Amino acid sequence: METFSQIGKRCRRIDALGKVTGETRFLTDIVIDGMIHAAPVYSSVPHARIDSIDISPIENASGFIHFISAEHIPGQNQVGVIVPDQPLMADTRVRFIGDSIGLVLADDSRTARELASRIELKYSELPPIFSISESRDATGDFLHKTNIACKHQVDRGDIEQGFSAADFIVEESFRTPVQEHYYLEPQGCIAIPNPDGRIRIIGSLQCPFYIQKAVAAVLGTPFNAVIVEQSPTGGAFGGKEDIPSELCARAAVAAVVTGRPVKLVYSRHDDIQLTSKRHPFEMHYRVGVTADGKLTAADIDLAENSGAYATLSSVVSYRATVQAMGPYVVPNVRVRSTSYYTNLPPNGAFRGFGSPQVAFGHERIMDIIAARLEMDPGQFRLLNILEHGAETITGHKLAVSVGARETIDRVLDHSGWPGQKTVDDQGRFRTGMGIAVTHYGNCLGAAGWHLDGSGVTLSLHRDGSVTAAFGLVEMGQGALTAVAQMTAEALGTNPEQVIVAPTCTELVPDSGPSVASRNIVMTGQAIRDAAAKLNPLLRQTAIQLLGCEAQNVLIKSGTARDSLTGSEVSFAQLTEYMFMHNVALEATGWWHVPALDYDPESGTGEAYFTYSYATHLARVKVDTLTGEVNVDKIWAAHDVGCAVNPAGIEGQVEGGTAQGIGWALTEDFKFDQGRALTSNLTTYLLPTARDAAEVIVAIVEEPEPAGPWGAKGIGEPAIIPTAAAVANAVSAALGIQIREIPITPERILDLLACNNH
Repeated sequence: METFSQIGKRCRRIDALGKVTGETRFLTDIVIDGMIHAAPVYSSVPHARIDSIDISPIENASGFIHFISAEHIPGQNQVGVIVPDQPLMADTRVRFIGDSIGLVLADDSRTARELASRIELKYSELPPIFSISESRDATGDFLHKTNIACKHQVDRGDIEQGFSAADFIVEESFRTPVQEHYYLEPQGCIAIPNPDGRIRIIGSLQCPFYIQKAVAAVLGTPFNAVIVEQSPTGGAFGGKEDIPSELCARAAVAAVVTGRPVKLVYSRHDDIQLTSKRHPFEMHYRVGVTADGKLTAADIDLAENSGAYATLSSVVSYRATVQAMGPYVVPNVRVRSTSYYTNLPPNGAFRGFGSPQVAFGHERIMDIIAARLEMDPGQFRLLNILEHGAETITGHKLAVSVGARETIDRVLDHSGWPGQKTVDDQGRFRTGMGIAVTHYGNCLGAAGWHLDGSGVTLSLHRDGSVTAAFGLVEMGQGALTAVAQMTAEALGTNPEQVIVAPTCTELVPDSGPSVASRNIVMTGQAIRDAAAKLNPLLRQTAIQLLGCEAQNVLIKSGTARDSLTGSEVSFAQLTEYMFMHNVALEATGWWHVPALDYDPESGTGEAYFTYSYATHLARVKVDTLTGEVNVDKIWAAHDVGCAVNPAGIEGQVEGGTAQGIGWALTEDFKFDQGRALTSNLTTYLLPTARDAAEVIVAIVEEPEPAGPWGAKGIGEPAIIPTAAAVANAVSAALGIQIREIPITPERILDLLACNNH
């Protein structure tokens, strides 16, 4: 590995102090002169035609200012992220409880919410559809032109020949549930009309350029008339990718109509009822394998509940499809993935973006096959794992940066993996260990390649300080610290000299969405591009100040040094000289993912330009009397290419595993006829500190040449294997195959009762 001055250091988070002291100002702390408040008015029924909207009960109420509805929209009444199927505000039909009808504007938020509840809505109700099977089996009265939101597929090799070559064919079905993001800060924004006719948006968000596009379309204005600035964001996990476009566009309409700043912040109840969730999946796997353990074929059907609108279903479905059999060599593959519309809140992005769902499928089937073959589950995976020169299920031949095998080796070595026998029968309490291996395509992949560019602006100041403006966002993952480290490494200064500007659409070019673990790769490469324009100027200045030969100049850690004589000048002396001599002190960098050779019709080729790999091994204890599962310890090995900030990586993995444990065991989201029943922490059980496992993190570095300093993404891979590893461990502990999560006590007791009969 190359030696770096800043990359690889364990840096303290530069945003930590303000957050732990309470000095950071989140959206609810921000007040704008003349600001009024908005509250959402939304459908109370899952499926209906709107007959009337009566605001007369509130027109003369104290504090009432205005009611905004579809008739006030000056541009397009459309906010679909990919598919134009979602009105910003419904005017004729509603498709889920929470479908937007309008906003009530009032002097304060409490009054706005109270008045919103008094608007009288009359409907002609239509038959609702809630399940995948209902949607799939419908022959008419479709929710849109059809009930299918999207389809994807992979067809590679000869599937029938592959099954003919198998000694065993194993067939199983699996289900994964809805998961609520439950970020600590609810959705919110402020829309501010400027005197010059432009509109400024401040929001808790992930994707400022999505919002810029959505607001411009709704207002009928050019992009440059919309300024989007991120406020410090208290968690997102994918839930603030698409939804903020809706809030910001509605608030923008209200601001334009009233000429006043409008603040819209959801209550927790509204946030849970109205916003997107993780897609629930129904999966069927049919896999062929030889007697000596080599995979020959996989035939996989995936069905996803999209909810009322497509939102991001097409890219969730795409990722799930091309990763449906995991990081294994399978020469013959057929995958069919279909997302179905229902009358539930739309499902969208959630950390992992379809990968955790299929990871549960392919890692459960791998364990079931290993049991059928009486093979050690770890060794069975090693026998089929992707390595250099092997091909993914889409036929992408991997030449570099394939650390999957090492991640398996690391957790097996560190955990005391007992081999084939992973059941410890202690009477009432049963202990088991389970392993799960995954890969994750970095960035947006072939389906979103046109959006997969990102920009950075680096500004040198005469005192040696640096401002870095980037187009992605800090949403709790440590992006600001990583950007400061990478900027310092690229320029030869120290992170302490770098300030990272709040993300704003006016400061950088459209950098796409802050999703798909893009930040390290995209921002890092854009930083290197900008630095490549500034570094020759810095070096030329150093040559002049030091009076030395070009080959002897070394700029590192805030000092320019003549390696021959040892004479030095500071980075600040370089920038002061450049300022005084009218040398450029600012540069914009840009990077786009390399071209991908991918055929969407067959689903074959280069689905992503590179992959991160991970192995999690969980040790659980199951109480057979109460059905409770305790995850005692998780060994987690991640191939990150190059660790920019090892402390940040460990934090990501610890947080991801906790979130994965919640999805696996406790987060049992419930709807009743489309209405969320688990709308608070009393009913929706997030894991607490007592539920989180001890996590032993191993960092594997298989450098990716197309990544900055060899780095790859880590944010989403941190959660992807966890639920599968936990389910495999519970299955091993009980000797009963788990086919559905969450693994609640009730589900455990039912399985034990059935097994005893």
